Amino acid sequence: MRIEISENGQVIWIRDTKTLEGLACTSYVKDGTQLRIIAALEGALVQAKGEQLCWNNTDAVTDVRRPTS
Repeated sequence: MRIEISENGQVIWIRDTKTLEGLACTSYVKDGTQLRIIAALEGALVQAKGEQLCWNNTDAVTDVRRPTS
């Protein structure tokens, strides 16, 4: 899987989990960009985990009284 973060139409961070390649810049630590990248990745992780929970209905019970039409 390849994860990219872009800002103003420019890709500023990449991570490829298959090839283990990436793109970053050491100046991002100084100008605060790295903190924004981390925040974006954390937000994406929260969203992905939330979406995963939406599909976790293994313990669900069907309401047989509910009309089908």
